[in-house]
Amino acid sequence: MIITMQGNWTVAVKSKSAAFPQRFIVAGATIGNGAYNGVTTTPAVNVIGDQWTIAVQNDDGTGFQLSDTRLKFPVKNGNIVKFDIESNDAGADTDFNDLILTCSSVFSESDFLIYGNVTRYTGCIFNPCIRRWVVIDTYTGLLEALKISKLKDIIQKLYPERIPVNPNPPDPGPDFIPLMINLQDEVQLPPKLANIYKREIGQSDTTLKASAKTTKANTTDSTLSFSRTVVLSGANAETSQRFLYDKVALGTIKDSMKFLCTTDPANNITLNFEEYDRTSAELAGGPYTGTGNRTSLGSTTTDMFGNYIFRFRQSLSELADEVTQDIASGENPAVQILPDVIIKINQLAPFFTTLFESSPYFNIPSFKRIDLCLPASKVPSSSICFNGNLIGSLGNVFVGGNQNTAASTLPANIDRNGYNNHLRSDGKVTVHNSQALFNVDCACWSGTIDMFGCMFNIQRKKSDPIIRNYTIRYRRAGTSNWEFVKETYLHPKFSKRNLPNYNGDQVGPFPTGLAINGNGNPNVTVPAYIDIQTEVNVDGIDWEASHLDRYMQLNTNIYDWDTTSNSNLPGVIYFRVDGWDSNGKLVTGATDLVALYISNQRLDFGFGVVDFVNPIEKIPCNLYKMAPTELNTLLSIQFKTNDPYGFVNEYQLTFGKCPSAIKLDIISPPLPENPNTSGILVNGSKASSTDADNCPGYTGTIEDFGTSGMVEILLQPDASEGGWLKATEEFGVFGYGLTASRRSTNGYNQGVEGTYQTSGAFYIIKK
Repeated sequence: MIITMQGNWTVAVKSKSAAFPQRFIVAGATIGNGAYNGVTTTPAVNVIGDQWTIAVQNDDGTGFQLSDTRLKFPVKNGNIVKFDIESNDAGADTDFNDLILTCSSVFSESDFLIYGNVTRYTGCIFNPCIRRWVVIDTYTGLLEALKISKLKDIIQKLYPERIPVNPNPPDPGPDFIPLMINLQDEVQLPPKLANIYKREIGQSDTTLKASAKTTKANTTDSTLSFSRTVVLSGANAETSQRFLYDKVALGTIKDSMKFLCTTDPANNITLNFEEYDRTSAELAGGPYTGTGNRTSLGSTTTDMFGNYIFRFRQSLSELADEVTQDIASGENPAVQILPDVIIKINQLAPFFTTLFESSPYFNIPSFKRIDLCLPASKVPSSSICFNGNLIGSLGNVFVGGNQNTAASTLPANIDRNGYNNHLRSDGKVTVHNSQALFNVDCACWSGTIDMFGCMFNIQRKKSDPIIRNYTIRYRRAGTSNWEFVKETYLHPKFSKRNLPNYNGDQVGPFPTGLAINGNGNPNVTVPAYIDIQTEVNVDGIDWEASHLDRYMQLNTNIYDWDTTSNSNLPGVIYFRVDGWDSNGKLVTGATDLVALYISNQRLDFGFGVVDFVNPIEKIPCNLYKMAPTELNTLLSIQFKTNDPYGFVNEYQLTFGKCPSAIKLDIISPPLPENPNTSGILVNGSKASSTDADNCPGYTGTIEDFGTSGMVEILLQPDASEGGWLKATEEFGVFGYGLTASRRSTNGYNQGVEGTYQTSGAFYIIKK
């Protein structure tokens, strides 16, 4: 794995204990980039840069490839910090001593270094890594905590606004803010602290400012010496008294539940660090709210065991107003305000968003170990390829079955049934795997689809060729000409993550010479993409680890375009992926093909004319005036919910009245609900549209009423009603609504598109 670094370090080879040649690659730095021989006689490399990477590689005889690496936790001796990077090559042993690098740096008073181990936890109500507080950092954990009466009472006192009002409240997802309950102190959050440094006599203000702003970690504020730590702000006593509770009982509850937790290493996870500024209410002793301002500090990634090291800098202030009372007359100190730090986990697909945000870690000193526990339900495992198919998943939908290396379109070869999902030979998909986070039978594909797959197997054999480029081709079923996918695809590089407005580097397409007509024929220039999985594992290029196995985002509106009808036409589209070596030759076995039934066509849905069959006096705003003899006039409602391609999931036609309900008789067409229908007039849903029934499809009102046009429903009040208005009513409001949904997915949604909905109303008053 690639190790991410921040700031300036000296990298030296500590030892080599391997038969295979070793090397390390520095990338993304301002100074020091390059490949270096992994032997102890290699001169130490001074690397300067804000964000850069180290990759350790070994050559087992088939070319250099990425070694496994692990971080040893740093040690600080005076103002020198050191840590080792240990590696394990492709040899038979797993001792992580094949090549060991030592990274060292001089730390100034402006430097901070956080390190530790990260795990993913399951089965826990509270975060198992945090001891001083009870921290509830998932919505599921909050709902479970509220089932414990004593704990609910405490939450009610500290966070009354967080108690759900609805019986089945929706999960706020990444917007959930952790709840923090202090187990030790009378105040909820500890006081804000700062370190005071004495300045040697003769040091000018200009010198201090320059020292604080420098970005070189090998310089030091050597004219400063630590004096003391002071309290910037403390909690208001009156505020603290409002939040008293039984801490012993709370601690007992927490201890009784810790054995329910299980954890596993969170390897190859990108951690994003932010400084948190407390709100006035938090500084006064109130509970954590998460609403304070944030400042980005940077990012790092965990190694294969979940270990991480992160370094950042904070300029020292000449004098902070908050500590004026602690400064003796004549002193001219430098003040280091200890930061509060939050760690966030983000994702790139299907769009950039925050998956999880930790609670703050308060008053971080310059050298601090923080072990992190992340909820497994919010943080996915990393993208590492072990013997996977070339087309491994579409969004969150795993594609099972055998890889279609022959690119066959025969139904038996193109049917992909596995992982509790079924991508059928007709391109329709049934999803039952819980990891997809939705269930659906016989859905089409639409929108933008993320393609994931294995283009570099880290467990590859020595003799396996390496994919350097890949192509994606497509054609509509029933046609013979393949076309190349030409969509621009970007992926970010880790060292560039803090650049303003940076979206990523281009992965393709680039004009590339490939043996499209067979390995024995001359290469032909076609649009192709770079295999970034190979570039990470072989070349040490610092492509972002998150979603490294994603290699395309298919905009399906491009591929269902029919040139004959000059329109988007639903149907089966074949997609073929091929991998090519550095000479442009097709890699043996590096071909896969799937069928996707693409339909971006919306339902033919809506109301037609809704009116009474006989003329009734009507004034603006849909107000009808009815004489007693007109109160039973037939009402006509025209509607439709059609999809000739069979992806209607369900639809409902409803009718209601205010101030009182009304019973209705449907005069035509004859329906199972007739007579005395109220509420739902028509409810269309066909269970036969299931994978087990070979996906016959459901066309909605086309199927139910035998027409692709409007369906007309004629109805009138039941005889027991006495008309549209009862004898005691002078006025009524009547509403009608139509809802529907379509079975369609991009691999992330709920498998059902919609809800489609429309409605209307009219009013009746007696003459």
